[in-house]
Amino acid sequence: MTELTEQSSDLYSEQLTYAACGLWLLSLALPGFMVETRAEPLFGGTILQFGLLYGWAVGGWSAYANIFFLVAAAALFSGRQPRGSVFAMLALAATLPLFKGVIPIRDGISGTILPVVSWGWGALFWIFSLILLAAAAATRAQRLSRPGAKVVLGLLLASLVVMAGFHLNQRSAANSQERSLYLSWGMAFTRVPPCGLPLTSVDAPFLPGDAIVALDIDPDLVNPASGMPYLWLPKLPNYQESDSAWITFGDPVVSSSEVMVRVAVSADRPVLQARKTEQGAVLRLLSRPSGSVLYEQELKITFTLGGRPLYCPMSTQNLTGLRTGYDTNILRAVGHDQAIAPRRETLVEEAARTPCSLSVEDKDGMKGLRDWDGREVILQPESVRTRPGFCSDTYIVLTYVSDHSGGGMTDLSPVAQVFDRKTLRPLAAFNDGRPCPGARCDEVPRETARGVRVSDTQIIVETTSGDLVAKRL
Repeated sequence: MTELTEQSSDLYSEQLTYAACGLWLLSLALPGFMVETRAEPLFGGTILQFGLLYGWAVGGWSAYANIFFLVAAAALFSGRQPRGSVFAMLALAATLPLFKGVIPIRDGISGTILPVVSWGWGALFWIFSLILLAAAAATRAQRLSRPGAKVVLGLLLASLVVMAGFHLNQRSAANSQERSLYLSWGMAFTRVPPCGLPLTSVDAPFLPGDAIVALDIDPDLVNPASGMPYLWLPKLPNYQESDSAWITFGDPVVSSSEVMVRVAVSADRPVLQARKTEQGAVLRLLSRPSGSVLYEQELKITFTLGGRPLYCPMSTQNLTGLRTGYDTNILRAVGHDQAIAPRRETLVEEAARTPCSLSVEDKDGMKGLRDWDGREVILQPESVRTRPGFCSDTYIVLTYVSDHSGGGMTDLSPVAQVFDRKTLRPLAAFNDGRPCPGARCDEVPRETARGVRVSDTQIIVETTSGDLVAKRL
């Protein structure tokens, strides 16, 4: 009878060991936790890897319980009775409340620790796997009967049901942003109190994409007092503030290049308004200064677990990887929520030989504001403002000629940017594809370039040393 009992205990212990290892492996594939300032959770496999390497630095001693879990599981599978490994595993796992958080890789020197804001189902299954393995060891040693082991399984199942109910209760109190962030499918529960304010969702634009929006922003929100959060607002390409209005064109090829064209101020434009309130702020998009409210978002000041103030609901600038915030809804409301893929303009053949460079001096005390072909513009980057320009009926072409011969003017290399003369919108960029042989190539004197001949696939820069051909990028 005793032998039969031992065989039954061994069999049940083996089954529990398989279940424990299965849950442990599952926990590696599931989210374990999410830390502050990050919108994506860390998965169990990553936590195991970095926990073993750096857990000691942040009170993560529980990570080392995995070592003793594997030792105890190996003993059980080989028919041996684990002893000290099980106690070490449970003792280390019990230190989980001492875990402080994660040190960002880039901030390791500063000592910044990002606390855990949400725990995932992977963490819960990891704890269950350790309990099951301890039950397997106790069953093998006949210190836990089979009915007792079933009670343990029942308690784990009940805990899972309670946690699922807690998860659903937290989801019901959270807004859409918090549900997608802190309480997604992989997260069991969050430590972040609910915001209490819904995120206003914009399904379709209220304004055409080329509308100029007047900015009416409370200075206290973007120049906050100490201890107050900064209000992150999206940069609008077409906007009006103070005594200036601007239309911005991005370059379809060179991402760092853009043209801001100054246009006339109007008192009847749509208004993006931000006002300070008792609990935080309110954002509104008005059809005109005294018109109807097209969009409204209330914000309140909250604090992260680390003590940093921020507005809730949040902007996408508050968390790395966050894709939806009040700023993305503002962009959608004004018709700029999605970047439009640059379309390739077909260029007609024209000769541009009329000098058409930017003026030399800044205007109105505004850095970079120059006259250009009868308009006031700010051209970025700053380095292109001194390039010789040539006009045709349709285009303005800025040229740059560098000397690859080291001062001999025998090996010249051209670069050119083409702009629509009517709107000043960038259309195309050209070069000859040759990198500089040294750290940089010296620019030749401005008067070297005499004009350009534009076509759809190439540009010919006419110089005092002959024609130079640049291909379209």
